[in-house]
Amino acid sequence: MSFPAHLLHAANALWLLLALTLPRTAAAAPSPAQLETLRQVAGVLDYIGGDYRGAVQADGTILDAGEYTEQRALADDASALLDKVGIGAADPLQARLHALKAALATRESPAAVEALCQAAREDIVRVHGVDLTPSTPPSRELAASLYRSQGCASCHAEDGSAQTPTAAGLHPKPANFLDPERVATVSPHRAYHAISHGVPGTAMTAYPKLSERERWSLAFYVLALRHQGRDLAAGARALTGLKSAPATDARALSERSEEQLVRALSGIGDATARADALAYLRAAAPFQAAAHGGMAKAHEQLSLGLAAYRKGDQDGARRAFISAYLDGVEPHEAALRARDGKLVADLEAAMLALRSAAAEGVPEPQLEAAVTRARELVERAEHGRADASTAFLGALTIALREGVEIVLLVAALLGLVRKRGQPQLAKYVHAGWLLAVPAGLVTFWAAESALSGMQRELAEGIASLLAAFVLVGVTHWLLGQLGAKRWAGFLAQRVGAAVSGKRAALGVLSLSFLAAYREAFEIVLFFQALTRDAGSAREVWLGAAAGLVLLSLFALLLLHVGQRLKPAPFMLVSSVCLALLCFVLVGKGVHALQEAAALPLTLIAWPQLPALGVYASVEGLAAQALLMCALVWSALWPRLRARSRDKRGLPAPAE
Repeated sequence: MSFPAHLLHAANALWLLLALTLPRTAAAAPSPAQLETLRQVAGVLDYIGGDYRGAVQADGTILDAGEYTEQRALADDASALLDKVGIGAADPLQARLHALKAALATRESPAAVEALCQAAREDIVRVHGVDLTPSTPPSRELAASLYRSQGCASCHAEDGSAQTPTAAGLHPKPANFLDPERVATVSPHRAYHAISHGVPGTAMTAYPKLSERERWSLAFYVLALRHQGRDLAAGARALTGLKSAPATDARALSERSEEQLVRALSGIGDATARADALAYLRAAAPFQAAAHGGMAKAHEQLSLGLAAYRKGDQDGARRAFISAYLDGVEPHEAALRARDGKLVADLEAAMLALRSAAAEGVPEPQLEAAVTRARELVERAEHGRADASTAFLGALTIALREGVEIVLLVAALLGLVRKRGQPQLAKYVHAGWLLAVPAGLVTFWAAESALSGMQRELAEGIASLLAAFVLVGVTHWLLGQLGAKRWAGFLAQRVGAAVSGKRAALGVLSLSFLAAYREAFEIVLFFQALTRDAGSAREVWLGAAAGLVLLSLFALLLLHVGQRLKPAPFMLVSSVCLALLCFVLVGKGVHALQEAAALPLTLIAWPQLPALGVYASVEGLAAQALLMCALVWSALWPRLRARSRDKRGLPAPAE
């Protein structure tokens, strides 16, 4: 019996499927040109939604003809921009813009126009996957320096009052950031857009040479100017008394105007406390919480999910809770896992339990308790960063944890081709895992730049299950070779034909690639996140190097032991290792697809062992139980069949 041809074909087909699936997913994401255009359009929508009320009254009466004409022109320009970068009439976003232009033409109410602008911005974020929030923490110190060096103070004044000799000669006047009415409808994102692209018809020019972080820092800084001198500590205390307080990190606050924040703070009864709370959200929170990589989206979706549940919308609550994890927690998971793996496990369990509770329709107090538990864990995850020792140990652990799985399978494959009498196939084993390294890097880049949290979980789950599928076949074949006679017959029947040799080479390469691909992707993801969290790459790379040394020693030891084993024990050891890897991959694959809401989730009281792919869900445990039954059958069936033939006096089949 040669290395099974059907298994080789399956490995090659699955490799091709995986290779085609991920690039296709990434290709659906906006190109760099489209990305910048979509961000510009979002800024235009922010501008129209905020300033339309100053141009048209609720009854359609025009208040400012010039402003009204400008907003209609901007809507037309936004639609034309999308056409230029290939986002045509078939795209839902264009339909949104056409509806907006129609509303502007008929002078609909400011509330209606604002709702259309918000819906279009949500399409940009959710449908096109464009992040309109800061990707790195803003810096007050950096912004203060830029405000002076870039000439902002010469027009807007050091205090933001726009009372300068330069401003006196400009028409229209520069923005007065101390004027509550002027800044009421301005969000940091809108300010970021103005800094990035300028304001047509004014002296405000674009600053494209500034980095993204520099522009975001300035955007938050100018809107914080009018709140200087307020009691920020009192504002923070006032927020803690709100049942549904707004999120306090830069990613959430970037999208909210001062007017929206005031509405969110209406539960604070005292006017002074409300003003202090607003000052805290504008002048302190963005520069503090963002440094911890705050999970604003998680807080926001938890609140939205609870509100939906209270209204009787179980499905809406479930969707919000899914988003709380995928959009709020998952982007930070790698850094957090490197720092505190137990907290990640607790957070995942809490989020899955919350989703399940919403679907089951549990009593409202029970769901509120589950939301509170999830929120507490999110808040714990938001605080703290990896220090030097944590970064080193985290990188070391990651290299060993993820690398051991690769080493086990690669060692099994190397031993297999050697004992098969075809050592020349070893180069294809090495080629497989070596190719997986750049493939993991490319996929990581695609995931970071293009894929959503859901898509990343789907990619991880699919890769795990594909690898497990192939490994099940390999394990089944190995278990069939444990008998000495069968092994001797196998060695005697080597594949001699060129075609068979090619099949074997491609199959071995595919198996090695699939085994290493998922782990390579995770290693790169973890290292990148850990470096960002620690603020320095030195300790991370030192830890990675130490882990690589230990992993190499483990690989050499494993190969040495494998060489000394006789065929039958070797096959048994290889089978056990591969069976364990299959068990882990199936559990992790099902879990990842459940996190992406692609598979149903039924939680039970069961101990969780993430390192072994064991999670407390009926579906995951059932899949692993079926796998073990299949592997046991693979081990017993050849012997039962042989015993049956012996009893009937039948000859053994040809191998």
